[in-house]
Amino acid sequence: MRLAGLRRLATVVALSLLGVAAPTSGLAQGSATTDAASDQADQTPSAELRIDEAFGRAWLGASDADVTLVVFADYACPACRTAQPVIDQLLAQDHKLKVVYRLLDNDQGGRTAALTSLAVARQGADWGKFHRALDTASDLTPKTIADAIAASGVDPAKLPHIEDADDPETAALADELSHNDAFINQRNGTAIPAWLIGDDPAQKGFDLPRLQAAIAKARAASKH
Repeated sequence: MRLAGLRRLATVVALSLLGVAAPTSGLAQGSATTDAASDQADQTPSAELRIDEAFGRAWLGASDADVTLVVFADYACPACRTAQPVIDQLLAQDHKLKVVYRLLDNDQGGRTAALTSLAVARQGADWGKFHRALDTASDLTPKTIADAIAASGVDPAKLPHIEDADDPETAALADELSHNDAFINQRNGTAIPAWLIGDDPAQKGFDLPRLQAAIAKARAASKH
């Protein structure tokens, strides 16, 4: 790892240890949206942005999928972690499914992880390895974030200065988080993790049979 990469990673570690406050989407498992979240719903994403179009490599599954499942999740959300095994089951059984992740920073401590994840996704590297390493970690710590970066194969020196809100690359990543907040509010999402397909509202609950039925319905509809 080059010296520049070590310096950037050390600063990210310091930021996490200090517990820097960050904007939140106001969503939690089973909770209603707050006034702050409602205000963010007014931050309408550009018409050029599609909810089912991944940010860089922030997706899992088939590149030639015929159905796209959009998942809203936060690395600091315990319920989001428990949803991933269900998603993995879906992907193992359905080789024409693509899962696009819309990352949020609703829970305290999730912002550094979310920004780093988006930075890795933008590198075109193996984002899936980063995501799985961080999602299966026992907790969000500077070490688990660093380990996830290493798992992805990304050179830390190529990542932006996550701790610097004025850095243009970091600002673009923060904009993506804001867009995701707006997307979930537009689709009437009230809790995370949440999922949707097509033009449907955001749904709670990662029940495997229910998800399979929704995917089958969308697939059948696309053939008519």
